Amino acid sequence: MSVRLFVGNLPPRLCFPELEDLFIPFGTIVSADLMTDPTTGRSRGFGFVELESADAARAAIATLNGSLVEGQALTVNEANPGRGGASHDSSPRSSASSSGAPSRPPSAGPRPASASGTRLFVGNLPYTATAADLERLFAEAGKVTSVSVMTDRATGQSKGFAFIEMGSKDDAVAAIKRFDGREGMGRILKVNEARPPERRSGGPFSGGGGRRY
Repeated sequence: MSVRLFVGNLPPRLCFPELEDLFIPFGTIVSADLMTDPTTGRSRGFGFVELESADAARAAIATLNGSLVEGQALTVNEANPGRGGASHDSSPRSSASSSGAPSRPPSAGPRPASASGTRLFVGNLPYTATAADLERLFAEAGKVTSVSVMTDRATGQSKGFAFIEMGSKDDAVAAIKRFDGREGMGRILKVNEARPPERRSGGPFSGGGGRRY
């Protein structure tokens, strides 16, 4: 039986593919929704992910709840019973809105850069990889403006993936061509553009970016 999880305190700049990437290691994703403002398209700071099995959901909660993503400690727990009902949405939405609102203004500046294709997802990293290591490596393709390695809050250990902001779209394209599917730091890297959240209309979670499998 599938289990639906609430994911809160998401960084304002985290987009829909990145939400999926957080949960892919734990099992099959049945559906995923990143809640966005219907007017601006910006993330509301929370979402829902439905995993195929209870074991996958428990593993995701144990690993991700309290873990740091771009300096913010995630809240990951089982959503209330009654799939698709108002009880899923109302309580988490109000708490996520209040916690996410202060962080939106600072994100207004960098957001256009991400939308222009300069922000990259980098996966299959060795757990020993540091931000400095990644900056040195990706500087071979162009200017690196920021590096965020996803780490476990309790241990501080890398989760094996990161987000890198390149100085320009050309630099980002060069980095993808240079490193995606190729060896780097002793691993075959996965490098792609961190895309904006997908938009959809209708349904109980209208205004969110999501996908059903």
